[in-house]
Amino acid sequence: MSTAQNRFPKPRVFISRCIEFDACRWNGAMIGCDFVRALKPFIEPVTRCPEAEIGLGVPRNPVRIVRHQGRLELYQIASGKFYTDSMLAYCSAQIPELGELDGAIFKEKSPSCGEREVKIYTSADPLAAQNGKGRGFWADALISAYPDIPEENEGRLNNFTIREHFYTAIFTRSAFRETKNLGTMKALVEFHSRNKLLFMAYNQAVMRDLGRLVANHEGRPIPDLFALYQCQLPRIFQKIPRRGSMVNVLLHAFGYFSDQLEGRERAHFLELLESYQSGRIPLSACQSILQSWIERFDQAYLRSQSFFQPYPPELIDITDSGKGVGSQWNTKQ
Repeated sequence: MSTAQNRFPKPRVFISRCIEFDACRWNGAMIGCDFVRALKPFIEPVTRCPEAEIGLGVPRNPVRIVRHQGRLELYQIASGKFYTDSMLAYCSAQIPELGELDGAIFKEKSPSCGEREVKIYTSADPLAAQNGKGRGFWADALISAYPDIPEENEGRLNNFTIREHFYTAIFTRSAFRETKNLGTMKALVEFHSRNKLLFMAYNQAVMRDLGRLVANHEGRPIPDLFALYQCQLPRIFQKIPRRGSMVNVLLHAFGYFSDQLEGRERAHFLELLESYQSGRIPLSACQSILQSWIERFDQAYLRSQSFFQPYPPELIDITDSGKGVGSQWNTKQ
């Protein structure tokens, strides 16, 4: 087991079972996804295949979402059967069994697992036209039960920015679960201190709200503090942070070393910042330089900050399909 696996608590992540876990797609295939494959050793996966598990079998004739008698139905053209009630009963039984989740990865556009862009047809007629898009039945039930978790699909994870944001969110939530299990004020203070620069980069207003909770001037009981902190934490990750916010934090950290560096080193770092802000290099390129200075100058405070390594470094992959660029990663907000 790698040192990163030991250092980072494993997030509990729902993943549609057909993505890298089982050949259970309607056509009997398994969906290959490099990033889910890489993520597997670092998470506790929670998988389901709703369509197979309601008895549709593998392989199976495909189903679709249709409008029928005033409601959305899960319909199989080949058999002429509706599976809506079976799917809803399955969701009601299985969702409570999932336990606490730190995130979810859905099969994109699936009538059961798709969390967005799922085709909806005007009727059960095989020749019916598409009329709108929405969520699959299982994804809708899961997101309704876990409204604050980071969620994505395997297609959008091909975008580096979306993937980096998702990883940061799930590993931060997992670290908080570990902190909550400790249940001490010391653990909460350490968690907040360790994430201060990360929270500053993502959302300074929420960072300040969380800081006031930790300061606890009202003298709240510790369990109440953890509950309130847990409610506020998802607000940090509602949106992908602006590059300008990241640059401000990078400059803040740079200030710890600026007077100790040679002029050429300072100039090189500032050039890297400009390249990052314009989207030519990833954030990790700037972070790596700062990390080398943290060790060189033995900067203990910065060494403790999750901002420089919010998720296992083995997961850093700057490959980017461009899919989803410019999109807010979590459209339910």
